[in-house]
Amino acid sequence: MNRLLVAFPARLRRKHGAELIETMVEMAGPGGRPTPADRARLVLDGLRERFRPPTRRPLAVVAAVLALLVGGALGAAAGSWLGTFGYAALPDVKALGERVLPQVEHASGAGNYMYAQGPLVAGADARQAAEQIRQRLAADGWRTGPVQDGADVHFPAHGEGVQLDVHIYPEVSLVDLAGWPSRPGSYVPLTVTGLLLGLAGGWLAGVALAHRVQAARRPWRSAALAATGLLLVVPSAVGFVASLVRYLTVSEPLGTGELVHPFGFAFGPTIDLLRAYDLGEGWYLTPSDFQQLPLYGFALIVVAAILARPRREFEAVA
Repeated sequence: MNRLLVAFPARLRRKHGAELIETMVEMAGPGGRPTPADRARLVLDGLRERFRPPTRRPLAVVAAVLALLVGGALGAAAGSWLGTFGYAALPDVKALGERVLPQVEHASGAGNYMYAQGPLVAGADARQAAEQIRQRLAADGWRTGPVQDGADVHFPAHGEGVQLDVHIYPEVSLVDLAGWPSRPGSYVPLTVTGLLLGLAGGWLAGVALAHRVQAARRPWRSAALAATGLLLVVPSAVGFVASLVRYLTVSEPLGTGELVHPFGFAFGPTIDLLRAYDLGEGWYLTPSDFQQLPLYGFALIVVAAILARPRREFEAVA
């Protein structure tokens, strides 16, 4: 029967463990074992206590809500990162560039992004050159879109789970080819699953920490550390969610295609999002800074939980 007590948070097992055991003995009756209905009710009561924040503590509720949101963002980041394992492998960018571009001076591929660049043949018409590249890509098995004029001449292409953008810049006589994997069908379900699990985990962690801080010998010290830690994590969480929404909804992706995990797991805003709000190069925080902030924030939260020792020690129920 003691295994049923695991459903209750440790703070209640320490303080009311004996009473809980007496309750289970009473529920057992003559047969010596609680009925399945009694077991389910006891487990549900324990889980409900785990989700219940401290009463008459509005700041604790605010902290739990922040932990809920941070947990949701972190879970979505984990789910979307797992979704990237379904990305298609990128082709050899140098070989592709040599097949379809007039010339290739530079080619590189790293992570989920590839790029090739070469000069436009002197005197060549940009639109005609784009049409030739489009025809070569079509002959290579790519599904190409129409050539569009604007500040430059460009068109998209798709094939085998990969998206390409070809741009020709007449003023500087350059041809660019950029590619990244298209979003697989498993990406969104994994992201949503991670989001839901993260929301539940974030709320549970926030409630548990709030109760622990409330029972601490020096609650304000732990509360200050936990609040500082949350404040350090929140910008990265907000930035990641904004980047994720942008990635899922942008109609014409640019550059890396707004990939939120171009080189592996990431938790923070993408450079594309920062540039969209004029917060790119030259700003005092970069994407790598947003990757570091949560590490410091979570470290402070862990320290706050360690320092939040109860005012009174209770014997743990075996």
